[in-house]
Amino acid sequence: MRFNDIVAVAKRELLVITNYKFLFLFTYLVSFYVGTYLSMAYTNLIPDPQIRIDTYLAFFFLSTEIVFSWVLSTLQVQDYMRQRCMETILATPLSLTSILLGKSLAIFILSYIPSLFCVIIVFLQANWPLGLATLILPSSPGWILFFISPVLLFGTICINTLLLMYLNHSMGSLIVNFSVYLLIFRAGAHSSSGISPAVLGGYIMGLLCVFLLSYIGLKFLRKERIVLAL
Repeated sequence: MRFNDIVAVAKRELLVITNYKFLFLFTYLVSFYVGTYLSMAYTNLIPDPQIRIDTYLAFFFLSTEIVFSWVLSTLQVQDYMRQRCMETILATPLSLTSILLGKSLAIFILSYIPSLFCVIIVFLQANWPLGLATLILPSSPGWILFFISPVLLFGTICINTLLLMYLNHSMGSLIVNFSVYLLIFRAGAHSSSGISPAVLGGYIMGLLCVFLLSYIGLKFLRKERIVLAL
């Protein structure tokens, strides 16, 4: 596995996904709706602005990232169905690890950056009525989750990519993403007391699970197995 190989795969995937211009724009609009308007419909009910920001970082930030990664991965699957391009990638001397990380990195970049814009919008919305003189920032646990969230997102994307390689369709990704998204979003919708130790523990458990599953999935993955799934 070489870093240049991972970057090369990621660049190719970025071109593939952004090539579907209309669908790419549509999926972004839907994801922004989930990450801002729909999420703030719940966070705005919390009177304390810091708890409002913490609640968004604990629940809605990650769920927004998952929505972005899910809808973008469907474009990836669509290209595989139309172009039958997986065979071309498998014919290269690239390792499966490089292919997995490269594909996952492309989805991660296109998911995490717009999710940050959603965080900025929520942050400004929480601080706007107070003025810049009394700027409200996340609490210490909020900052911890802010930095853990992208790592957990990348691990989830790796699992989705593995499901694509094993099954060659988006049903597995749909089940994983929608289940995780619904669980996190509903937890955020019913939360109004900030970040509890249980939330931090849940993130740590999530990190361990996604990377353990990714390791196991990659360990048993073979190019022959992917070809049979095509």
